[in-house]
Amino acid sequence: MSAPQYAYSTQALPSPRTSSSPPPNIESIANHYATLRLEGLQTFPNAFGSSYAIESTFTLAEWVSRFWRDDAVVLVCIAHPVSGSDSNTSTSAAAAQSSLEGEWVGSAILRGPMPAHEYALPPQSGAPPFGSDDTETKWQMTAVYASASHRGRGIGKMLVQAAKDFAKSHSHTSLQPGLAILPRPTKLRIRAIIHPDNLKVLSLYEGAGFVDVGRINGKEAYRTNGDSAFWEMKLQTLSEEMKVYWSTAYVGVVLEWKGEIE
Repeated sequence: MSAPQYAYSTQALPSPRTSSSPPPNIESIANHYATLRLEGLQTFPNAFGSSYAIESTFTLAEWVSRFWRDDAVVLVCIAHPVSGSDSNTSTSAAAAQSSLEGEWVGSAILRGPMPAHEYALPPQSGAPPFGSDDTETKWQMTAVYASASHRGRGIGKMLVQAAKDFAKSHSHTSLQPGLAILPRPTKLRIRAIIHPDNLKVLSLYEGAGFVDVGRINGKEAYRTNGDSAFWEMKLQTLSEEMKVYWSTAYVGVVLEWKGEIE
């Protein structure tokens, strides 16, 4: 019996940036996302800065807040069963791509655009200088995950490409409502911070054109990922020795990709 064939699509979950109001099925979306995220934290515990112990305690309202937020968007990859042999993200998935129906098999978080002062890393990180907010938009990608049952299908590549596409199409003229209109940026950069032992994800980003530009500690990674509220929770799960390590050791690999806004 042949293995099932799938077509894959990527979509951004509803957020204040893409929707004027929360969708009526927002709790259902939150449950789907929670299931996928907790699966990843259990299956690959060393691949994430967070942990199953932390996020398994989240309420439904907290899961909603993880994707219905002003500063970031959650991208998901959805598998759609197909009867033919073509399992690419082409016409075989076209009918399903307008909804979130199907099997959720991957996710990632894209934060931004981030103002320069928030994007900046400490000098000891070795990260290169970046452009002003009126010349480029700045984003951070994190939490890339592909379900083990669908690995080897290029899901990670699809999510990285979806992040690039989203950033290009949402590089607004102003960072926040009410601010003075700025000249439209012509460039963008996306950053990712990866644990040095996570070789598969490092390879994924490097294959997508990201370049190693520096090193950072865990506390700064949490801050720039938008997870400062969970930093203390993370520390509570660590030994005293590891608390110091996560707070001070500059071992997280800083990667960046730069592109043009068309």
